[in-house]
Amino acid sequence: MKKSILAIVFAMAAIGASAQINGIDNDNRFGVGEDSINCVQLISNCNVNVKNNSFDTAYPFWKELFTKYPVARVDTYTNGVKILKGLIAKEQDEQKKLDYINELMALYDQQIKYNDKLQEITKTKLSAGNTLGKKALDYIRLVPNASLDEAYRMLRESVDMEKGESEYIVTQNLMKISAQKYKKDPAGHGEQVIQDYLDASVYIVDVLDKYNERIEFYTNRYTELQDPKDSVRADGFGKMIDAARIARSNIDGYFINSGAASCDDLEAIYAPKIEENKGNIEYLNKVIALMSMLKCTNQDAYLAASEYALAIEPTSKAAMGCGYRYFKKGDTDKAMELFDQAIELEQSATNKADMCNKVGAIYLSLKKYSKAREYARKAIALNSKFGDPYILIAQCYAASPNWNNDNILNGCTYYAAVDKLQRAKAVDPTVKEQANKLIAQYSNYFPAQDELFMRGYSKGKSITIGGWINETTTIR
Repeated sequence: MKKSILAIVFAMAAIGASAQINGIDNDNRFGVGEDSINCVQLISNCNVNVKNNSFDTAYPFWKELFTKYPVARVDTYTNGVKILKGLIAKEQDEQKKLDYINELMALYDQQIKYNDKLQEITKTKLSAGNTLGKKALDYIRLVPNASLDEAYRMLRESVDMEKGESEYIVTQNLMKISAQKYKKDPAGHGEQVIQDYLDASVYIVDVLDKYNERIEFYTNRYTELQDPKDSVRADGFGKMIDAARIARSNIDGYFINSGAASCDDLEAIYAPKIEENKGNIEYLNKVIALMSMLKCTNQDAYLAASEYALAIEPTSKAAMGCGYRYFKKGDTDKAMELFDQAIELEQSATNKADMCNKVGAIYLSLKKYSKAREYARKAIALNSKFGDPYILIAQCYAASPNWNNDNILNGCTYYAAVDKLQRAKAVDPTVKEQANKLIAQYSNYFPAQDELFMRGYSKGKSITIGGWINETTTIR
């Protein structure tokens, strides 16, 4: 009996010593003595082979590092992802492939477990929520017969932890998986899919705002210091905005296509409850946010919720809703006053730009083209990667082409319209399809080359469109 007890004591002591040696419970993250020499050699061998994409050779070195020295280096985990994904990609044996996939999932779990310890050894921000999001994406992509519920659990937990700091691809996939869950269980997941859409829509805007701020920062610094690296960084964030805007569009698409709530559905759900919740600002804001995002701005529930909410607490969304209410009643002046109030109250540059564009679209519907362009330009100034305002300006030009007594020259207005559409595509890939349709439509109204030649204009020459447009374009 005594021998057994002693064996247990020695075993426990060995485990404790191992934890101390390997840096889990103290600062000896490389180990001590021969252990530290072994650890450094493993790191060197692993790094060299990963750099050469020799994943088979790197694997045993990485595996020992991962097992014995879990907090020695952050790149134990980044290299491990590369190694395991490389091995998974080329493995033909299904069982071995599954073993590697399981190891990858375990890698993410261990990284989350030691997140705080690893954070102590790097200046790069590490986040358990971000790591969980990566695990969820790889789980969905790699695990055979992945559980929808488990994928959703990880994505939802990741987004709950990160909120507006979530990677846009994680937020997008949360909405995708949530929509799939709703289709399988409408009754059980109906309320949650709406909440997921509300959260995803808010968080993706936070991401866009963050990227816009970084673009502005690096652009301003490049102007001041002329360091080419700042220009490259600004361009990099521009590409990230393009991807995040596509993710935002996808989030809307997943929710709409899920069939969870059309405007009529939302009206049926919320209209009977607005009056009894007229003093509940949280409830009212939820209705306003959801119906606004789905462009259900003509529904009575949206309009009533906005009016009650504005009386309690002036917010941009409530003011915008009240603007639509007055516009629907025919009081345009009051509507525009409230729209301007909404724009003033809004804090998010991305949302403020959206609002400016919506007000511009209303002016377009009223045939007040100069005012429509004014608000479109405000939107562009707030968000240079926003294509919709350029499309709006193009539509204003196309709707008002007659600036000259000569109809041939009036046809040149469509050149200016197409210029804006080309610009829209260049800054925002999400509007490419719409822009191309309008380019094809407006190109039909280009004047004949021989008619222009008789008036002293040839291909490649500039022409200034007069009237309120007052913009120079090029003969096609």
